Amino acid sequence: MNASLTKHAPVVARPPGTERLAPESVRNGEPFTVFYGPGVGDIFVDSTGRIRSLEQSLWRMLRSAGFERIVFSTLQDPVYFRDRASWDRSRRPVSRTPGATDPPGARSMHHVGMRGPLGGMQLLGAAPAAEPARATGTGGAARASGISDPFGVMTLSAHLRSTAHRTAVVFPHADEFLLHNRAPRQLAGALAEWAADGVEGNQWIFVFNRPSLGRVAEFLAQLGHCPQLETFVTERRDEPVRGGTYRIELPQKPELERLVHSVRLRKGLQVDWRDLDRVVRGMAGQPQTARVWRNRLNQLRERERTLDRDSVRQWLGGSVADERTPWERLAAMPGTEQLLRRFDGLRAEVAASVELRARGRASHTEPPSRHLVFTGNPGTGKTTVARLVGEMYRDVGILERGHCVEAKASDLVAGYVGQTALRTDALIDRALDGVLFIDEAYGLSDQRDGFGGQAIEVLLKRMEDDRGRLVVVVAGYPDKMAEFLDANPGLKSRFPETNIVPFPDYGPDILQTTLLNRLEQLGLTIEADTARMLLQIVEGMHRTRDQSFGNVRETRTLADAVHSLWSVRVGMDVERPVSVDDIPESYRRYLPRPARDPGQLLAGLDRYVGLGEVRRQFTTLAQRLRMRQEREARAFDAPHLFFTGPPGTGKTTVARLLGELFCDLGLLRSGHVVEVTRTDLVAGYVGQTAGLVRAAVERALDGVLFIDEAYSLVRDAGGNGGFGPEAVDTLLREMEHWRGRLVVVAAGYPDDMERLLAFNDGLRSRFTVTVRFPAFSLDELEKILSRAAAEDGDVITGAAMERARRWLEAKRSAHPRSFGNAREVRKLLEIMEGGKAARWSAGDKGNELLPKDVPDPEEGWAGGGFPDGTGRPV
Repeated sequence: MNASLTKHAPVVARPPGTERLAPESVRNGEPFTVFYGPGVGDIFVDSTGRIRSLEQSLWRMLRSAGFERIVFSTLQDPVYFRDRASWDRSRRPVSRTPGATDPPGARSMHHVGMRGPLGGMQLLGAAPAAEPARATGTGGAARASGISDPFGVMTLSAHLRSTAHRTAVVFPHADEFLLHNRAPRQLAGALAEWAADGVEGNQWIFVFNRPSLGRVAEFLAQLGHCPQLETFVTERRDEPVRGGTYRIELPQKPELERLVHSVRLRKGLQVDWRDLDRVVRGMAGQPQTARVWRNRLNQLRERERTLDRDSVRQWLGGSVADERTPWERLAAMPGTEQLLRRFDGLRAEVAASVELRARGRASHTEPPSRHLVFTGNPGTGKTTVARLVGEMYRDVGILERGHCVEAKASDLVAGYVGQTALRTDALIDRALDGVLFIDEAYGLSDQRDGFGGQAIEVLLKRMEDDRGRLVVVVAGYPDKMAEFLDANPGLKSRFPETNIVPFPDYGPDILQTTLLNRLEQLGLTIEADTARMLLQIVEGMHRTRDQSFGNVRETRTLADAVHSLWSVRVGMDVERPVSVDDIPESYRRYLPRPARDPGQLLAGLDRYVGLGEVRRQFTTLAQRLRMRQEREARAFDAPHLFFTGPPGTGKTTVARLLGELFCDLGLLRSGHVVEVTRTDLVAGYVGQTAGLVRAAVERALDGVLFIDEAYSLVRDAGGNGGFGPEAVDTLLREMEHWRGRLVVVAAGYPDDMERLLAFNDGLRSRFTVTVRFPAFSLDELEKILSRAAAEDGDVITGAAMERARRWLEAKRSAHPRSFGNAREVRKLLEIMEGGKAARWSAGDKGNELLPKDVPDPEEGWAGGGFPDGTGRPV
């Protein structure tokens, strides 16, 4: 800017203003000042308690900033003034014809460059008042009459070019003016010339009704005919430290307190003075305009209600009625001792920093990151603590307002190109001076190949640009949040590891307390037996929880369900207590089942041959578990077991019965059995084995995971680079994590299983019960063969059975380690059925299995057909 003002602005009395419009905003040395933000269009309460419009408040602020002439322009009134001094300083002398006189009392302003038969053009009507007009209308403001948009732009430029008085040209509705002005070329030219060569100290001032500078830039880009202003705004959006833009905020506590007193004095609002400070502080914590609060205060007055903590609860929630500080409310939450220590440390840290700066021993450096990561399952208090974080950060001076804006990933991400950044910016703008809480934030990284990545980029930029005005808290499941932080390198720098706060699942005692408190809040009394059953249900819910378990939400849901059934049962007789009948049927499955006699539970083993010893071992186990049930009030976990024995001795069959046994005893919820081998658990590539093990465990939750030939998991542990050891390590971690919800049965040869135990010391401490399955005797094998044939309706002759015994004995002698016991019996029976099938085709429909159906044991054949291919034994 080459030209400058020819004289200093005179000293004027500073008009009353508000905190939201600071004179420093226009003392920036820039040719333009752009106002925007949530406070545009709001009302303002000045330091005298008077309620002003934005236009009136701008005038006062510009006067305080030293502007001598303030010119306003809208579509309806291209040139007008709100004060007499600005009007007088805009009048210019006109050369007059000698003897010519104006009509008596006429007030006119003539432009020397616009002459005609009338001797000049009258631009302005009546002189304005010395003070701005009231917000109810334009009052005495002097306004242009009937001039065109091109002439209006020329007039405004002429005022700005003047060096006689420091001048501001204000567009209080810049959106509408720029969109509908009929002289866009002249305006664009004037802005470009002014930016290149204007009068230092004079300014164009634009007020956009847009919540963020990004939205202003978007509007100007779509407008397309103000390139100079568009460039100016875009540069400031990308470099916020540069001057020339100012965000008009929502009202803070001092202004809202003046608003309350204004309505009290002028409208007669009744105020409870004891609650006033708490209520106003709560009002300031909400992202609302003063206009909204004025309407709400007027509603209270019209309803003849007093302004107190109860009357504003509908707008501020229950926290305003709580006498406790946020620190005390956090301390009252169950399981938050670690969190309380963290935030007490924060309070001490901030206080120490303030004291060091006060003593001149510390400089104003960048503050450490205050953004937080909350990891935990649903219902563990993450949202509640996020709200308290805002209040605590406000109390220690980190945040101005401390409100909490709650969102999910879907609130940030749009479905079309270019919209995600706008939605994310808008959400952040609402959260400025408070907390932005993004629950299930991993939804952004899950779709980072779509628009989620764009949302993360915008979030990272705003976290840096608005450092000191924004705290972001992201939350979700622990493993999912780890993936989220890995999705973008910038996330880990904004959310350091020390700022990751775990929210563990609540224990049964805390859940039981929340259940009883909820029932008490609902006004219910409970019979002692019913209360005991409800506590058992909560314990069962906790024991069988998975990743989606809602913690205190689950107990609230249970309490509400009980209340619903109780209401239907008692009707108006509300003095009757909650009884067992009021417990919903769907929750009764969590109650302990009556212990059945072990003989009944194990009766299924009696029909299997050769499992007498196994039957005795399980009888002892079942009796011990039942004794613990009867003696102990608390639940206990079912044990993990080792099944040792050769193949074909019933290990898989018994594992299936074991699931039913533990389910009947109430130790497992479903008792189903998931059968796996090495190929199901060990992958061929790095990083895949742990996932396979976790997937198998998840399928087996509340039941039995049966691992056959378990030793094969570590057969590659001799330094050959296999992944079996990783499978064992992962399995041990999962067994500990899902204690009480998973029974693992590992089966194999006795010697091999002993080597497996020796491979990892953790296995021996996890598998506390070993069940031995001895090899079947020839008599037991004969009985198995006879029963299996009878199930198919066949009869084995004595000679055939004797030949079958020799065949089985020869098989065992030839391959003692790999002999399959009952599996070999089934294989032999299939061979014998093949011989019978040949006779059946020839017309022999008898049900006997004959000696010739049994292969010759001396030949050592173990195939699935006959040696000569004829379909009959040789």
